[in-house]
Amino acid sequence: MTTMNRMVEEQRTQIGVLKALGYSEASIMGKYLFYAGSAAVAGAVVGFLTGSVLFPSVIWTAYKIMYRMGDYMVLWSVPLAVQSLAVALLCSMGTTCLTCRYELKSAAAELIRPRAPKSGKRIWLEHLPFLWNRLSFLTKVSIRNVFRYRQRFFMMVMGIGGCTALLLTGFGVKDTIADVGALQFGEIQLYDMSATLKNAYEPGDAREDAELSRTLEQDVQDWLAVSEKSVDITGTEGVRTASLVIPRDVRAAPDYVGLHTEEGEPVAWPGVGEAVLNDNLAKRCGIKTGDTIRLSVGDGEELEVRVTALCRNFISNYVYISPETWEEGIGTAPEYRSLYLHTAKGIRDRALAEKLLACDAVSTVSVNADMLNQVENMMGSLDSVVLLIILCAGALAFIVIYNLTNINITERIREIATIKVLGFYPRETSAYVFRENVLLTAIGAAAGLLGGIWLLHFVMARIDIDMISFQVRILPISYIRSVLLTFAFMLVVDVMMYVKLGKINMAESLKSVE
Repeated sequence: MTTMNRMVEEQRTQIGVLKALGYSEASIMGKYLFYAGSAAVAGAVVGFLTGSVLFPSVIWTAYKIMYRMGDYMVLWSVPLAVQSLAVALLCSMGTTCLTCRYELKSAAAELIRPRAPKSGKRIWLEHLPFLWNRLSFLTKVSIRNVFRYRQRFFMMVMGIGGCTALLLTGFGVKDTIADVGALQFGEIQLYDMSATLKNAYEPGDAREDAELSRTLEQDVQDWLAVSEKSVDITGTEGVRTASLVIPRDVRAAPDYVGLHTEEGEPVAWPGVGEAVLNDNLAKRCGIKTGDTIRLSVGDGEELEVRVTALCRNFISNYVYISPETWEEGIGTAPEYRSLYLHTAKGIRDRALAEKLLACDAVSTVSVNADMLNQVENMMGSLDSVVLLIILCAGALAFIVIYNLTNINITERIREIATIKVLGFYPRETSAYVFRENVLLTAIGAAAGLLGGIWLLHFVMARIDIDMISFQVRILPISYIRSVLLTFAFMLVVDVMMYVKLGKINMAESLKSVE
């Protein structure tokens, strides 16, 4: 809209001449419709081909963070291509049609004459004399110009705001996802490693446990026997699978598993007939605190428990109960075939893992540090997603700022030539013009920060992964980076426009009307 307004405005005289020579309004409008339509067709074709290849590859890489998948095949969607082209043509040619119709209503003689400049108006800031009177003359002029052209003002604020919002969303996605492993293994799963046994662990009862017991006494600071089972949970939203965790010693359990709410408040371990679920699992099952749920263990075994609290968890889904709850519901004592271990000082985790695997009683060992490194390495692929968002945001900012700045200079070329004649130095002239860009960029960036927060929550709400829960957050450095990058894009455009300002011919510009 801004571009076509500018083009029609610049060619008012030509439109008037064509109209005076007898050309119909349709033929005159056809010239501009062809220009806008050809740009829309070219942009839609390039965008469709690029988007169909580039974005799927980045998204596929992002989903490989959580899932093991093979390669993919690009399928070209003809209906989607037609819809994209139709929207592009409607936006570009529609605004062109409206712009031309407005101009073509005028008589040819009126079109040949230049349009009278817009009259100046008082702005709201002038009603604050304690602030307005302290500003310099050139600053007042710049502020008046910013609010004088309302269409350009809103276009600039929306474009810059969209750029900042995209940047903040990109950085926020990384802030939200990148620390999932650290939060899971640093605040929730507090043990160093876990070992899965071939049979239930009863110290001293079996000969094959003698080597394991000796290893635990020598190289392990303390440990907790745990029963882990896969259970199906029936809720109002359907059936979900989770891991059931039953510690042998409930009093020692908080040293190995940190149960707390999303706000960080500690959650007490459930008593008899009670259970604690992680919040992501409860949300997907439609379960709330105080509900009674049924746990299906397998082989027809079921037990009903009352949910007393919801805890925070990031990787996988868990249900926590006490041994007494299991015995009351099933009628037998749980089998403790897992051990949560705290490594003794001076003992390396991997060395202990190898020693445990050498024991006949141990089937598998999982080291939390290795799992954390694996998760962090997978999260490294997010850099490509963030880079893509930054490039899109940069393209948006560059197009908006360059286009509107170019229009601003073109429309005010006689004004700029006048101040150059009056003796303004090149730096003073550029400051006079670009001061408006700085102000509009600051306003747009502030609006973009608010929009980015909303956009990040919108995006994360649609990353629907069963076994992963995200805590949406934005680090302070991400706000700073988003604003600085937005101003960096503006600075690049200003440097390019500085060259154009230097090439303005004062004599030619001042006599352009004649």
